Amino acid sequence: MIVVLVIASVVVFVGRVIPGPTIFDRLTGIAVIGTNMILFLLLIGVLEGRLDMYVDLSIAYAAIGFITLLVLGKYFERKGGIDR
Repeated sequence: MIVVLVIASVVVFVGRVIPGPTIFDRLTGIAVIGTNMILFLLLIGVLEGRLDMYVDLSIAYAAIGFITLLVLGKYFERKGGIDR
């Protein structure tokens, strides 16, 4: 049941990412989707009984997502975004 709620949350935020009024709204939506995917990975780890492996994967995914969002945020801040 929890897995279905996480997937539903991702679908809701995809609806926020596509029509976002600014690029920073879209980046925030992508960050929330990334957080939900980390939760999804951890839930899969609990269900499979291999939580230790999925925690490592989640940490790597979180680090990559965080660095990517920082780089994109800086890039669009300097460039002016696609909305201007």
